[in-house]
Amino acid sequence: MPHNDPDPTDPNVLVGVVLPAERETMQEMAYAFAEEFARMGYDRQQILSLFKNPFYGGAYSAYRALGEERIQTIVDECVSAWGGSTAIVQPPPSSSPATRGRKEVGA
Repeated sequence: MPHNDPDPTDPNVLVGVVLPAERETMQEMAYAFAEEFARMGYDRQQILSLFKNPFYGGAYSAYRALGEERIQTIVDECVSAWGGSTAIVQPPPSSSPATRGRKEVGA
């Protein structure tokens, strides 16, 4: 079997399906998308553009189901709650309990 030609009898072949969802479910999904991207540092315009892009199937279906006005409200709420916060990952200081007693390799 060639790499790019999956075997239809293979039970591990990835198959995507669309499931019906109620309006409330779409709203919760829209909040999840907006919050996730706001936490990653996206601004209002960037998040709205994701919802309007058919490439992002889940966000786009929520946009179509809820309408632009509701999506804008959701994005505004998430950006005001989570926007502007950034996380910086740094190694612990050398005197912290996590590094106490360790020796650097090559030292």
